[in-house]
Amino acid sequence: MKFKDIRDVVDWNVYWLLFMVAEFSLLAALPYAITMSGDLLYDMAVFIPRILAAQFARSTVIFLIGIFAGLYLGKKVGLGTPVLSSIFEKKRLPVDFNSTLKISLIAGILLAILIVILDQFVFSIYSDSLLAYLTTPPLWERILYSFYVSIVEEIVLRFSLMTLLVWITWKIKKDNEGKPTTIGVWSPIILVSLFYVLLNLFFSRESMDSVFALRLSIFNTLGGIVFGWIYWKKGLEYSIITNLTASLMIFVVFGSLLH
Repeated sequence: MKFKDIRDVVDWNVYWLLFMVAEFSLLAALPYAITMSGDLLYDMAVFIPRILAAQFARSTVIFLIGIFAGLYLGKKVGLGTPVLSSIFEKKRLPVDFNSTLKISLIAGILLAILIVILDQFVFSIYSDSLLAYLTTPPLWERILYSFYVSIVEEIVLRFSLMTLLVWITWKIKKDNEGKPTTIGVWSPIILVSLFYVLLNLFFSRESMDSVFALRLSIFNTLGGIVFGWIYWKKGLEYSIITNLTASLMIFVVFGSLLH
């Protein structure tokens, strides 16, 4: 493959921008993560630099591979980064940016309201509020963590993993126009949502009861479906905006009302 061909495989401007944003998001999450870890982190203080370095290295590898997969495979199945691509190629925003931005913001707000209602008026009957627990760190830590959640989740789960799964279903079956079928997109949306639920349950298995696990599963599934749909229909930037809006509403707005 010639050098010129390598440059044309993906839009490298978009690639490196997404990579740098994802890397900075990891750093933004550290204060919140340290606060939430509490005494557990201090008990193994000697291992903290090693643990952080290992996690950062692992995440970096995931970003490098996942972002490339998202850009390369996304071109084949109609998924991608319409805003960044338009800015780098045409030097302007997409014509539907304002209207789609409104949809993303509204979707994020409605999702956050639904999650807070379920947490405060349904699940809190059986156990303590999850929202109150997640919003105990200071406000500035919650703001930074919201950016981490929205950016990293969407790049890794939607842009990388969901795009890969959609590409696989597309290779198996296409519609009459040569595009992924509806079920070929919805299946990855659901699978990615369930994968994230199982991942959360696995890492939190020692500190949660059955109600907490059910609540966490429902909230993550709802979010995964909404964010996946936005990514499918509108693009990565808009799923990030929707996730960020929901996260800021939950961690910052509603969280501040509880404290």
